[in-house]
Amino acid sequence: MLPTGLDPESLVFACAESSAHAGASFPQAADLYAAMRGRLCERTRSIATLFPAYSYRRPAPRLLTGPDGPGMESLSHWFGELDEAYRDFPATVLCETRDSRLGGNVLHYREGGDLRVLYETHRLSDLKMIEAVGIGADRVDEHLDADGLYFLLGSVGSFNYGHWLIDDLPRLEGYFVLRRLHPGKTITILMPAYNAHMDEVRRRMIALHLGHERGWRAVFYDRTRVYALPQLYFATPCSQEPYGKSPAAVATVRARLLRQTRLARTEAALRHLPSPGEGRRLFVDRSGDRGRTLINRAEVIAAVERRGFRVIDPERFSPRQQIVQFARARLVVGLAGAAMTNTIFSPPGARILYLAPDSGWVDPFFWDLAAVCGQSYSAIHGRWSDREDIIARRDFSVSVPDLEVALDGL
Repeated sequence: MLPTGLDPESLVFACAESSAHAGASFPQAADLYAAMRGRLCERTRSIATLFPAYSYRRPAPRLLTGPDGPGMESLSHWFGELDEAYRDFPATVLCETRDSRLGGNVLHYREGGDLRVLYETHRLSDLKMIEAVGIGADRVDEHLDADGLYFLLGSVGSFNYGHWLIDDLPRLEGYFVLRRLHPGKTITILMPAYNAHMDEVRRRMIALHLGHERGWRAVFYDRTRVYALPQLYFATPCSQEPYGKSPAAVATVRARLLRQTRLARTEAALRHLPSPGEGRRLFVDRSGDRGRTLINRAEVIAAVERRGFRVIDPERFSPRQQIVQFARARLVVGLAGAAMTNTIFSPPGARILYLAPDSGWVDPFFWDLAAVCGQSYSAIHGRWSDREDIIARRDFSVSVPDLEVALDGL
């Protein structure tokens, strides 16, 4: 049994097109996929391929340093192992499914009394964040309109800005396919509700992404309830966390949002600057209430400001303003966190330097993101404080002399 209480035997692929490219995208994936081979949802059919299957290599970090030398060597070696092991990833497919149940963030149904869960909404790489509601029985709290056109847009990480931007928003391309298939019909974009701030961020980014499109509405559903859907559209993942991101998906979001913020010409001009050093310099701060912030912030801020970096906290800006800030930056330095996913809007060739906690913090998400965006990745790891039990939220400090050397080498 899985930690969520699901039997692995209940997992089915959404469609043949989804299972065709299923490969080893995380540890133990190969054995699972071999057991699932041929196990397909008969209620689902593919409508279109939104993004093709993809494969890419990730360059070694330009700089990887910190007080723990052996830890840095181990981390560098691990990055190389990940690059060798996980290179090939499946296509993103727009699907239509019928007579399903949506509970938490899992799509499921009953077949002959047996539970079936659409694997694409229950990836084992996301296991800790899965909310499988209503799977113990054929529970239904609300029946959605049989005549409605519903498009599910969400993942287990939708509460986080970075995962929303990389994992969810690109799949909004499915909207344009549905608009061609159903002209004039209102498309309801279903998303799991989290909090007022993040829900509003998602709504505004959808509006920005869709531009002048009309005939859609965003509905945030209650994750504690189970919904019966006579018909539902959804897109299979365009990422495999934390080290697989569709370059086509990232490029599509980047292009659409830059176009909507009227930065296409600016972006093109910046791309032809003779030297990365002549681009705008940005330092991405992180407020203290979110954890994983700098203990020696004042010294770090002084060091970057002496070198002409503009200091911003993206949370104080609207989504549109954040895009503008990052689109103009050729050098970006920032604390590892969700706001740094905005580097997808910085030009290819931009140089990105992350300030990260202790070498025990080994998230390859941003190293992988830099590779997808054609940007160089560097990181300075520091030392954790012991004032927080949750490691991911511990404040930390970095060596200012090391930082100054790294800044001068960008």
